[in-house]
Amino acid sequence: MSDHHELGHIDFDSGAAVESAAAALIAVWAHSRHSAATHVSSTQLQALLTIERHVEINLAGLGEALGALPSSTSRLCDRLEATGWVRRGASHDDRRELTIQLTPAGKDLLEKLRARRREDLAQVLEEMPPAARKALLRGLRAFTAAAERVTDRRMEPTDENWTLIAGRFLA
Repeated sequence: MSDHHELGHIDFDSGAAVESAAAALIAVWAHSRHSAATHVSSTQLQALLTIERHVEINLAGLGEALGALPSSTSRLCDRLEATGWVRRGASHDDRRELTIQLTPAGKDLLEKLRARRREDLAQVLEEMPPAARKALLRGLRAFTAAAERVTDRRMEPTDENWTLIAGRFLA
C-alpha cells in the first residue's frame, strides 16, 4: 500500500509538520553558514551562487538575478573582488563587456560551505533511529519529485528550477 493511502487524507496538520521540518532544516542550514570560518553575508552568498550557476555573468545579469540596482550590484562586486572570491574580466563574446567569474578562492569557499552544511545535516540524521532515517530519506526523495511536478505546473518557463530559487532564500 502506498504512503499516501497509509496516511489517509492530507490535512492542515500534515502541512504544518512539513513546515516545521523545513524550519528545522533552514536553521541547520543557517547555522552551517554562520559557523563557517569565513563569514559571508546572505547577499554575497546569493551573488556567488548565481555567478557559479552561470559560470560567467555580466553586471546587468547579476543585478537582474539578485533583484538589485546596478549601483548596488557594482558595489557588491567590488566587495567580492576585494575578498578575492570573484574577478572581473572581458567577455569572451564581446571584449567591451565586463563579466564576473568565481576565482578558485570563491569556488573553494562555496565548497567549504557545502561541506560544512552536509556535515551538520549528517549530524542531525545521525541522531535519528536508522529506520526513521531511511523512511525520511525515502520520503524526501518523493517530496522532491512531487514538488518538481507541482512547481512545473505552476511556474512559467525559466532557466531556474525551484531548487535554485529556494537556494537564494536559504543563502
